[in-house]
Amino acid sequence: MDTQIVVGRKVVLEYLATLQGDATLYVSESAHGKIIDVIIAAAHSKHIPVQKVNKSWFDSHCAAHHQGVALVMNYRPKNEEKQCELKKIASSHGVIVACDEITDPHNIGSIIRTTEALGGSAVVVTKAHAPEITPTIIKASAGATAHIPVLQVPNLARFLDDAKKAGFWVIGTSDRGTQPITTIATYKPAVVVIGSEGSGMRHLTQSLCDVIVRIPLKGKVSSLNASVACGIVLWELLKE
Repeated sequence: MDTQIVVGRKVVLEYLATLQGDATLYVSESAHGKIIDVIIAAAHSKHIPVQKVNKSWFDSHCAAHHQGVALVMNYRPKNEEKQCELKKIASSHGVIVACDEITDPHNIGSIIRTTEALGGSAVVVTKAHAPEITPTIIKASAGATAHIPVLQVPNLARFLDDAKKAGFWVIGTSDRGTQPITTIATYKPAVVVIGSEGSGMRHLTQSLCDVIVRIPLKGKVSSLNASVACGIVLWELLKE
């Protein structure tokens, strides 16, 4: 049995809303206010024990900005690749976002948040050349990781190949893309690939894409932040 810790008031509330399994809520002795009362009440409603601790506990257990609350959950490790039921998502014309070696944890957290908010089905990240799903990423997602599967796969190319076999379109994103973004609404189910911050999609990843879209820009800046690009593409796919 392993443990996972999430911190931050909004994040902890999101996890308490969907929590299944054993956990303990830690609250700073100096934390007060209505939101703290709401968090404690939510924990009590799930029969989750609440412990009041001092600042030194948070200093030794929490790297991210914790806001005086932390939820420590016990969970059994799962086969991550089996969590994403491709055929089930395909049957509902769902959309998955795949991050191709994105390294900035705040970008990954924002992509997770955007994908969940716009109705995406899952987010995929690579195990190599990408950060673990840390409290920093969880907090950057505003707790969206409580509601959407986030899968770490050892081989993105193999995942995309499996997705194509399950009936998914693979849509790449690049400033050199040729497909108009306004034409992709019917390309579902889909895996949307977002390339890394510096070099974009890798060559092998590009070769597996059915289409590569380009977001038309009118200003002098030549590219968009990865999470912003993700949001624009998802809006086109999921707006109907």
